[in-house]
Amino acid sequence: NMQLVLILCVVAGAFAARDCPANSHYNSCGTACPITCENHLNPPKACVLMCNPGCHCDEGYVKTKDGQCVRPSECSSRNAVCGENQEYQTCGTACPLTCKNYDNPPKICNLMCVIGCQCKKGYVRTDDGKCVLPENCPNRAAEVNSCLMESDTGMCRGYFPMFHYDAKTGQCKEFIYGGCGGNGNRFATEEECLKKCSSIRIHEAKAAVCDEPIERGLCLAFMHRYAYDKKTGACKKFVYGGCGKNGNNFKTLEECNQTCVA
Repeated sequence: NMQLVLILCVVAGAFAARDCPANSHYNSCGTACPITCENHLNPPKACVLMCNPGCHCDEGYVKTKDGQCVRPSECSSRNAVCGENQEYQTCGTACPLTCKNYDNPPKICNLMCVIGCQCKKGYVRTDDGKCVLPENCPNRAAEVNSCLMESDTGMCRGYFPMFHYDAKTGQCKEFIYGGCGGNGNRFATEEECLKKCSSIRIHEAKAAVCDEPIERGLCLAFMHRYAYDKKTGACKKFVYGGCGKNGNNFKTLEECNQTCVA
């Protein structure tokens, strides 16, 4: 009787093995948590200790949704659910661009393929894992606006050599800061200035500045300036108080038109 049972088990196993698809084998006590295209980048850390008899992928292969066993690099985009502005890659970079590093990308990166969802070309990853255009990074609008402001010595009379970004020339220039007030276009070193502002593209800079409200400012001086009015789609004259301005503040009508209308 024992011999008969053994023969039946061997025969059953042989038939099961013969029926398994390519790159797989029959296992009478296989894992209950197989590695798949969906989870191979983050395999289950805990698994039920029970036998799962049936066809299981050979070592080095993972299971697709339709039960086939393939190399991880062969997992197609239909087996990976990628978020908005992302795409599945079988050999993506190990050093993706992010909101924090895209204006100063890593100069050294491991030469290795990373399989999984990565941002599409032109997009960068945020801290919460989303892929967005660089100009839509959190706090990016504030950076753009400050980089387009004119240098401002402030209200005090100290003497502190600093740097500001000149959006017209694309260069960082030295100026004297008084020690209080001023605006965000002020950097301790030329290197810091270039790192923050040199990557700002013309189209995003224009959009950021021209969308700013027209502000008189906090002081009571009487200066004629020009600003872009979104309602009319044209530049108009207004009175600026002398401090507390934003980027939508131009000394001449020509400068305003070149930035926001042209």
